[in-house]
Amino acid sequence: MDKPSFSFRNLLTLKNLILIVSVLIAVLVAVLVGYFIGFNQVQEKLDQERDETQRLMAQIQEITKLDSNTSDNVLARPVKHDIETAKLKKELKELLKHEGLSARHEYAPKDKKALPPPAEPRAEIPAKVCGAKLVIIMDDVSYEHDVDAIRSTGLPLVMSFLPPSPRHPESATLAASVSGYMVHLPLEAVSYHQEEPITLRITDSIETITKQIALVKRLYPNVRYINNHTGSKFTSDEAAMDRLIGVMKENGLIFVDSRTIAASKAKVVNAKYGLRYLGRDVFLDHQDGVANVKKQIREAVAVAKKHGSAIAIGHPRPDTIKALKESKDILNQVQLVRIDQI
Repeated sequence: MDKPSFSFRNLLTLKNLILIVSVLIAVLVAVLVGYFIGFNQVQEKLDQERDETQRLMAQIQEITKLDSNTSDNVLARPVKHDIETAKLKKELKELLKHEGLSARHEYAPKDKKALPPPAEPRAEIPAKVCGAKLVIIMDDVSYEHDVDAIRSTGLPLVMSFLPPSPRHPESATLAASVSGYMVHLPLEAVSYHQEEPITLRITDSIETITKQIALVKRLYPNVRYINNHTGSKFTSDEAAMDRLIGVMKENGLIFVDSRTIAASKAKVVNAKYGLRYLGRDVFLDHQDGVANVKKQIREAVAVAKKHGSAIAIGHPRPDTIKALKESKDILNQVQLVRIDQI
């Protein structure tokens, strides 16, 4: 048998095959090495990015934590302040409504049937005989700004102070610096939803009324005249008025009828006790607006000229104060006096 011959061609072919395989292995190794090197580089970069991300997240969390703590101590303060301010504004608005700066009286002017009742008829006394005198009582005085507003007019107006209450605890203290003041005593109304905490009612006994008047005298030691705050129900009840005026007379006090109702029994009861009747002739500000108040001021001056004297009642509201300041030429036609001078 013939042996196979191993030719140069076969050797070349084998050598080429080995070379090719070697090249392939080298390429494969290079690829693998490159892959692993690249992977490691990518992985390292990813790890770095992850670490950086974690670091940034830690910083963000720290900032968030600081902001959270700050919100309780710093940021909350303006918010809390705004809330408190809004609350105070609401309370002040309600307070001013109760205290007559923006409130209506028990005779709501929107209802023509409930406008202030007319003054008690009086005989005419020409001004040339005695000189016309006008008393302007400013009701509902309760706060320092009320006193300041009234004084800013430069007119001798009579201040009538509401008795102290939780809403206006300083009213008696303020009166101590005012001469010729009055007390604006709350009396029961037919229908009124803003009643003062201490209001005398028609069912109150003479003992209750006596205690209340004694308290008024202690709080206002220089008081001589008292007019009613509201009181349409009380002043129209003759028995209740008899008890009140009887107690007031015993204490040297004189009742001035605000005339919140035409059916007031104040004149009848005063006559029973031999007392002179004093009652309101004109309300100055039962309707809002400077023009309306000026109209009523002219009316008060006309009544004073016609009857020799008149009593007008107003309140320390902006419109009223402005109208009084702008009506001095009209008011110069009469003599502005205290209640004890008519």
